[in-house]
Amino acid sequence: MTDIDIMNGDIRLAASVEGPADGAPVLFLHGITMSRDTWHETKQRLSNQHRLWTLDFRGHGHSDRAPSYDLSGYRSDAEAVLARIGRPTIVVGHSLGGCVAGMLGQSGHPNVRAIFLEDPPWFLGEGGEWKQTVFPKLFSILSSRHVAMRSENAPLETYLDFVSNGPDLLGGLVRDHITPRHLFSHASAIQRFDGRCLTGAIDTMLAAIDTSRPFRCPARLIYGERKFGSAFLESHAARLASASPAAEIVHYEKCGHHPRRMMALHDRFFQDLESFILAQQG
Repeated sequence: MTDIDIMNGDIRLAASVEGPADGAPVLFLHGITMSRDTWHETKQRLSNQHRLWTLDFRGHGHSDRAPSYDLSGYRSDAEAVLARIGRPTIVVGHSLGGCVAGMLGQSGHPNVRAIFLEDPPWFLGEGGEWKQTVFPKLFSILSSRHVAMRSENAPLETYLDFVSNGPDLLGGLVRDHITPRHLFSHASAIQRFDGRCLTGAIDTMLAAIDTSRPFRCPARLIYGERKFGSAFLESHAARLASASPAAEIVHYEKCGHHPRRMMALHDRFFQDLESFILAQQG
């Protein structure tokens, strides 16, 4: 793996690339509060065949802070990486990254070959949708705890305890469902990220998505169940199918917001991702 810097205007973005130079390119986009490190396991299983790119969005990981944070800025970060890649790319995104990938899939961007979306909050910018989910409460807790941990100059272990030992909607604690390596990665990412990414109204930011526009490339979307913390709700599937009839929509039971990180589902997620990538090369 090679770490590189990519400039997006005055903002330096941290990115990584690995895999054979002639392999089909895949770009991975993380969710809010996370970093490119969250894709480590997925890349390990694909790196022998594909050219894999990961990015720290502005304000996250090792990338620069920005004056403000909105979807247009995050999207421009992804476009800066696509320009560096320079050829049609499969874009894989989780949560915020899924929204960015979806907007790119709507745009007809010449370097977007296909999109794979992991539980994007695609409709949560519309009236009342945000309040139907766990995210208002979750982000309020996260924002206040992040401020406190930063002010205390807390060690990584404090962040790890925070992400690991809270109650999980599936029962038990978060660490009962999420792999230890992913918990460590998320703790490190929260320690690094710019807390101002959460100070604005997230639902207002998501309102920039025109959900009526179709995807203009092949697309597969994975989502879970609202009662377990999914951001893409069961009622959203029909709406997306109406706007983008060719999109594949795959429902996971007993799944929250991040099947890729779940002990019970990460193998299924990878199989769905790998089959989608291979189908685009046929």
